[in-house]
Amino acid sequence: MEPLIFSHEIGIIAGIFLVVAYGLMNFGVLTTNSPMYQALNVLGALGFAYTAVSPFNPGLLLTEIVWVVVAVGFLWKIFTRKKKVSNDVADAETVLVSVPTR
Repeated sequence: MEPLIFSHEIGIIAGIFLVVAYGLMNFGVLTTNSPMYQALNVLGALGFAYTAVSPFNPGLLLTEIVWVVVAVGFLWKIFTRKKKVSNDVADAETVLVSVPTR
């Protein structure tokens, strides 16, 4: 079976995304809580998953699907936590404002 269109190019770009994310994390530029780190992981894993479709490589495809699910889960956690923290701060400010002074 013939590879999908741009399969080689997408595979190279996916590899670059994953290596850049890993390198930046190891050098302390990004953390695992960084949306950029997780986005690079998602894009890299999606690219490798695309290359695993044709010719079919079930091991790589399964690995990359799991990688995407984990990275998207962390992105969800990052963005919902930031929203929760900002709501908690707003609630705390409301409580402080409503406390009567003597």
